Amino acid sequence: MTLPTLVNNKQNKELQTQFKKVYSELNQMSRLFYKDYGMSVSEYLGGTSNGSATYQKFLNEIFPHYFKGGKVLSDWTYSDVDEETGSANLNALYPIYNMVGNSIVFICDNGGFQSDVGGRIYLFNDVPASGNNGPIVCVDINGQKKPNRWGYDYFMFVFTTDGFVIPMGQPHPNNVPAGQSAVNHFVTGEEYCKRSNGSYSQEACAYYALADKHPSEEGKNYWQDFLGSK
Repeated sequence: MTLPTLVNNKQNKELQTQFKKVYSELNQMSRLFYKDYGMSVSEYLGGTSNGSATYQKFLNEIFPHYFKGGKVLSDWTYSDVDEETGSANLNALYPIYNMVGNSIVFICDNGGFQSDVGGRIYLFNDVPASGNNGPIVCVDINGQKKPNRWGYDYFMFVFTTDGFVIPMGQPHPNNVPAGQSAVNHFVTGEEYCKRSNGSYSQEACAYYALADKHPSEEGKNYWQDFLGSK
């Protein structure tokens, strides 16, 4: 192997370790919440609204409470206007890129920005409807460090009605099918984890990242083969 390849493989291995830790800690948080409140996060938020006191309490008090060093970085959402550009643009505050390196629109744009002692950044989407999984949480597993790209260090997870957190792309009976809801939809399959310039082309990469499985090539893995391919 060439030196750049070895360096790239080492970086991807480190990201894989960080990904697994985030996934484990989200599930620990979700199970502790279930124990403390007698219901899942999905049930607690289900049927409320994004501007409700319930959702704001979850974002600003409850969620940070379960993480060491947890704190709210910003309450900026898609509806806020950037003072310099005069437009509602979350990317002006925190740029995120797709797999091919182009800036894309945010998916998790309704809950501001939370962080923990490790510097990871958590962003939430809309509250779920009653009986549905949600909310979706997007996590930058290494914080503001590069590459800030979907499928590398930026992934989507979903809180479930039975008190767990699953990677986007993993089947569950209370996932909301794409098309039924524009905000807390569920997607699955290699169509949603591919090298593409599309805004939603890497939404389900968390599923393949957790399984360390190449989305489209049998016998190959995610962190070295898929991310290592150009």
